[in-house]
Amino acid sequence: METRAYFRLVGVCALIANASASVAQAADADNRNEDLAAGTVIVTGTRDSGKKVRDSMTPVIVIGAEDLASTGKTNVLDALKSLVPSLTTPAVGYDVGALARTFQLRGLSPGNTLVLINGKRRHVSASLYADSDPAQGSNAVDLDFIPLAAIDHIEILQDGAAAQYGSDAIAGVINIILKKSPTGTSVSLLGGGYIDGGGQTQQFEANKGFIVADDGILNLSFSAHYHGYSNRSGDSGGVQAALVQGDPKSSVLTGAYNFEKPITPDLTFYSFATVAHRDAQANENPRQPDAISPAVNLLYPNGFTPQEKVSENDFGLTAGLKGITSDKWNWDVSTTYGRDQAKLENIRTVNPDLLNDFGNAQSKFRVGSFTSSELTTNVDVRRPFTLDGLSGPLLLALGLENRYETFRIGAGEANSYYLGGSSAFPGFQKTDQVDATRNSLAAYVDLTAHITSQWELGFATRAEHYQQVGNKVTGKLSTRYDFSPAVALRATLSNGFHAPTLAQQYYSATTVTTGFAQVQLPLGSAGANVLGAPNLKPETSKNISVGLVVEPVKGVHATIDAYQININNRIIESASISGQLAAAAVAANGAAIPAGVPSGSVSAAFFTNGVDTKTQGIDVSIDTISRFGALGSIKWIVNGGYNKTTIEHISAAPAALQAAGLSLVDPVQRSNLTTATPRGKASIAAIYTKNDWELTLRETVYGKTSQVQGYAPGPYFTYNTDVTYITAVDLGYSFSDHLKVNFGADNLLNKYPTKMPASVYQSLNYDQYSHVSPFGVNGAYYYARVSYAF
Repeated sequence: METRAYFRLVGVCALIANASASVAQAADADNRNEDLAAGTVIVTGTRDSGKKVRDSMTPVIVIGAEDLASTGKTNVLDALKSLVPSLTTPAVGYDVGALARTFQLRGLSPGNTLVLINGKRRHVSASLYADSDPAQGSNAVDLDFIPLAAIDHIEILQDGAAAQYGSDAIAGVINIILKKSPTGTSVSLLGGGYIDGGGQTQQFEANKGFIVADDGILNLSFSAHYHGYSNRSGDSGGVQAALVQGDPKSSVLTGAYNFEKPITPDLTFYSFATVAHRDAQANENPRQPDAISPAVNLLYPNGFTPQEKVSENDFGLTAGLKGITSDKWNWDVSTTYGRDQAKLENIRTVNPDLLNDFGNAQSKFRVGSFTSSELTTNVDVRRPFTLDGLSGPLLLALGLENRYETFRIGAGEANSYYLGGSSAFPGFQKTDQVDATRNSLAAYVDLTAHITSQWELGFATRAEHYQQVGNKVTGKLSTRYDFSPAVALRATLSNGFHAPTLAQQYYSATTVTTGFAQVQLPLGSAGANVLGAPNLKPETSKNISVGLVVEPVKGVHATIDAYQININNRIIESASISGQLAAAAVAANGAAIPAGVPSGSVSAAFFTNGVDTKTQGIDVSIDTISRFGALGSIKWIVNGGYNKTTIEHISAAPAALQAAGLSLVDPVQRSNLTTATPRGKASIAAIYTKNDWELTLRETVYGKTSQVQGYAPGPYFTYNTDVTYITAVDLGYSFSDHLKVNFGADNLLNKYPTKMPASVYQSLNYDQYSHVSPFGVNGAYYYARVSYAF
């Protein structure tokens, strides 16, 4: 059913594109391809400064600022999810995962995608995503901290690129290119919300360009964003309603600048930066009357719903010099510093042990903080060489990189971790504190040449040394052969790796739900040693892809790329470990069992290199423009992705787990890796323009998902979502060259995932819908936006 639905939409799209091209030829043959045939110049996946997207040896998607705006989304992540079939996100998260969202490319972990800003590595979030879903165990880049108003376009390389860019680039690379227009001012206001309630959204954005000292460029951007709670939880079955499944409340302020100033004709100084602040609150599971202790019942006779709160500051700054020498060497020297700090609070709660022992009814606790930073220095040089026997110049690129990383866990106030700690999120104890650092060095060589006028060949290799991790050499071979102007074959073969992050190695947490507690043990701790948890090793990968770039009908541009990605030593969270072994590990780690939680309802887990996986897939892209003279034009964009991940090998469990009859992978982890992400996702967008009107219609089909939820030793429950078609629409009218108004909707027909019975969701966080639903759990979202440019 899923595969048929996917290919049915792609097939219909191809027929529409073919028919539209024929109409376009009849209507306006001269101007038919002026927006598409020239292609867009890209800087990702190539060292060639003039490379166009359709001439690339590797698959690259380019998304412009207008494309992002047409989604009606107020942040980069949600906009990309609407536009990129190979990119998916969980519907909602929990605990820290509800406040700092993440994403997957080609169904792989967020840590397997590298994010760049203007080609420079972006720092990762300090918050580690520990929820039970496909993104578990990752602390990826937080895209919400980059203002949409600052973005000129985004280039997404859908191919392994560790040999070109370093650790993490297994699934691909997202390169966000900032605006650098020296003139113009634009502002916009957006308001929206869910038709079924909640999610009220307001956003203000501004962008302005300046000319500095005659030939310098400064571009400034600012965004203020507010998003309200939504709630799609099932009936709690008690006095205190469940509010946990839905969006958190958040307010985000972001700013950015992009600056460039020539010093001499051959020397330029540049700098860019982003800064952001976020305040967010997420509801936790309800605590019903009589669930904890008589003292708590006196304080909260109707029960209570704790909340987790974060105050987060994030910034990234790059400064560098670039130029060209007299003998034609282009060079670039830069330093990038990024830092993220999240301060966590547990509010509207109580520490039952503190209340019982001292009568202290404190309801707000500082539970700790996460802080991470990266300092990266790059030296890059490149030069073309003319060699006999080659059709074009040999482009040689060389580079060095040094990166210094830090990760810190700060303890909470003493009352937050007294005995069992504050309800929902006990504070980090002094023994949980971490102050870890790591340094890495890398060097690369990249060669590209046209062997003949039709055959291009590229080779890159990179050697890296990671402190505490070791050495790794990666390589990539790329090629492309143009049989004609309308048909080209391209292919790549590469290996890559992902070094475990400092957060993955040192993260610890205790999460408490109604009557249950899950303890995340940091590697190397006394508790982890009781379980025999080994240190983490790097993930390693082998990528192969083969693709076609074709123009089957003049004016219709299409690409199709098949790929396989094998990842060994994949980092996952272990299966939940319960019983006496878990109790012994928790006790060894110095943690007390929270009040109201039976000792048999405590489980422990740790991050480990648990499995080897194989991902096979195919990506399809088609675009064309149909022009109808005075009747306007339609731009057609078709994108589709289908992939399947299988577990090829499960690592042997430590001896302590084997003695207890336990494996590293349980039904929850197996589903997170193989079925919780939709295998297929395809979309067709029709963008109609006529004079001052613009109408965008986008139909997206999401493949089914299946995720197992539950805690050891069970029972386990399966959440399914069916194949679903989601419709989005955006209608815009320009009243003048300055003023434009847009109205739109996402999930226009108000589709929801499959609803679970109360007997299931009352056992599992009151989720009546799958929290990994690829199209969300909130239903239809409507918005209006006013934009003014001058």
